[in-house]
Amino acid sequence: MNFRKRAREASEVETGALADILFFLLMFFLMISTLASPDAIKLLLPETAKPMPTPANEVIRLTVDEKLNYYIDDRLVDVANLETELSNEVTSKKAVTLVVRMDRNQTVQELTNIYDLAAKLKLSMVMAAEKKK
Repeated sequence: MNFRKRAREASEVETGALADILFFLLMFFLMISTLASPDAIKLLLPETAKPMPTPANEVIRLTVDEKLNYYIDDRLVDVANLETELSNEVTSKKAVTLVVRMDRNQTVQELTNIYDLAAKLKLSMVMAAEKKK
């Protein structure tokens, strides 16, 4: 009788797909970690029986057309007097928001000048845009 052991076939584990799975897991966790905001502070705010009154804030509309004409609420203003006119509007309207409507062909420098002026007057600035059709 032949009692010799038969040679067994060597078993192998395919690791080709393992590298792909690990890569996808790494990408998934990297993308998810950018969505989490560790700087967020969760607060439980106090409650009140009466709602707090909201201040009536008016806005100032500043329009700049293609010929660099400045308009404050549809009133033509000279560029040299723009800061004084805006500060007068801020005090008379008690406004805290400046809505800027600017021609699309104007330079970024013009927008930056308006932004600097709004920051100087402590106004928050909103850029108006048209909806794409």
